Amino acid sequence: MKQVAAIILAAGASTRFGQPKQLLDWGGVPLLAHIADVALGAGLAPVIVVLGCQAEAARAALGTRPVQAVMNWRWEAGLSTSVQVGLATLPPGTEAALFLQCDQPLITPNLLQALVARFEETGFLIVRPTHAGQPGTPALFARCLFPELAAASGDEGGRSLIARHKKDVATVEIADPHTLADIDAPADYERLKASILHPPSSILQSITHLIIDMDGVLWRGDQPMPGLQEFFTSLREHGVRFILATNNASRLPEQYAAKLARFGVQVPPECVLTSAQAAATYLATITPSGTRVYAIGEEGIRQALEQQGFVLTEEGAAYVIVGWDRQLTWDKLATAALLIHAGAGFIGTNPDVNYPTERGPVPGNGAQLAALEATTGTRPIVIGKPQPWMYQEAMRRMGARPETTAALGDRLDTDVTGGVRAGLTTILVLSGISTEADLATSPVKPDLVCTDIGDMVRIWSLMPSALAKSTNRKGKS
Repeated sequence: MKQVAAIILAAGASTRFGQPKQLLDWGGVPLLAHIADVALGAGLAPVIVVLGCQAEAARAALGTRPVQAVMNWRWEAGLSTSVQVGLATLPPGTEAALFLQCDQPLITPNLLQALVARFEETGFLIVRPTHAGQPGTPALFARCLFPELAAASGDEGGRSLIARHKKDVATVEIADPHTLADIDAPADYERLKASILHPPSSILQSITHLIIDMDGVLWRGDQPMPGLQEFFTSLREHGVRFILATNNASRLPEQYAAKLARFGVQVPPECVLTSAQAAATYLATITPSGTRVYAIGEEGIRQALEQQGFVLTEEGAAYVIVGWDRQLTWDKLATAALLIHAGAGFIGTNPDVNYPTERGPVPGNGAQLAALEATTGTRPIVIGKPQPWMYQEAMRRMGARPETTAALGDRLDTDVTGGVRAGLTTILVLSGISTEADLATSPVKPDLVCTDIGDMVRIWSLMPSALAKSTNRKGKS
């Protein structure tokens, strides 16, 4: 696979719009953060964000996302200066770059992956999307064109370069015209925001895949939620495939499968994805097998790291990985803090500050990360929800597409926010952490709210099952 980077151009003041578009709200996150999530979800690396106007606010909007933010001090001289800064930041092995702007919020990871696939298949120097023969952006440029791109001036981007290399342009046809729409005026912004809203009555009809949280959704502590068995029966009846994705890094997939079996539900371990697995997989993309790492956490994180070939030790550890640890001690925190002070990378499996039990919420992994961040002054890279990594991995396992996938969970700050960032339909159940009061004040709104999974079963009962639909089709043939 070729190394293709993303360069997000987010330096402009958007004077025609009246305010920097990169800071506009999109599903509860700034547009800049949303576009960064799209690029990360597509697997582009590195993801470089070029800042300029209101740079500090834009940098804060990116949070802990694993992107590289760089400053363009000459941003007022035009778009070309941001292109030059982005190109100058690319690592030597980069074979192509996709240039993204913050005024196309409906572009998806699938679109970006399609552009990269076209580049790899054809070897063309430029790849861009089209709809009904009309070209659009974002565009991909091969490395050999970087010097020409860097020679542009003013607000000239890649348009003149594409005109000079017409014979070297490959295209990817886009069926939905809205995907390439951009925001030029406030009316465009309101129209595009409205276009992503789904009527609650039809929300489940288009869903063929579910990414399901467990704690607070399927059970509280050791108590199954009412209607648990009926919920999985409904999934089968309606032909919905699923991945059980949890931010809890303490347990193994086999342990979750065994817990469900005790509740009368049979689910193979392959249908379980933990934040420990996601963190170990992420680490394997940035450092080789055999790297020494120090882990805080239980069996889940230790096994996931060992399966990726990492050596668990505090001696010479290059990374500190922190997962939820119910046997946490001062000595463990002290060891982790000293390693981080010495330069070790700091990665958290998930940001959940509390964990739902039958007795109520208790401190979660986010509380542990907060203690280490306060001690070291270093912010961790967090891999679990609401970051898009777990959602993309879950969809990859199921062979799913964002437009037919929903994220189901009990937390607005992780499950719903992460689903929004990944471009998924979102369903909140009020059986865990988030309450109706939280929902009323939250800037992030789910597409559907249910009291619990029993509510979803009742909604499904009003819809024809996959089996019934199949029978009807056979009868008509």
